[in-house]
Amino acid sequence: MLCTFVAVTALACAGLLAAAALVPAPPAVLPLLAVVCIGASMVAGHELPAAIAGLRRTRRAPLDPRALDTLRGQLEQLPETQHPLGF
Repeated sequence: MLCTFVAVTALACAGLLAAAALVPAPPAVLPLLAVVCIGASMVAGHELPAAIAGLRRTRRAPLDPRALDTLRGQLEQLPETQHPLGF
C-alpha cells in the first residue's frame, strides 16, 4: 500500500508542476511549488526502502521433500499420451 501511495504522490506532484509550468502562474510561485513537490515526493518515499525490503522478505515455506516424492510417484504412474498434433 505504501508503494502505491508513493507512486500516486509522485504522479500528483509531476502533474501539479506540469500544470503550473503550462498555465501562466506567477513567477514567484514556480520555485516554491517545485520545492514543495520535490519535498513531498522525498517525504513520501522516505519509508519506501523498508517497504520494499518487507516485500522481499516474505518468502514461501520450503517444499516438503516427501510430498515432492509422492507427487513424482503419482506422475510416473500416469499413462503417456501422444500429442494431438504429433509433436
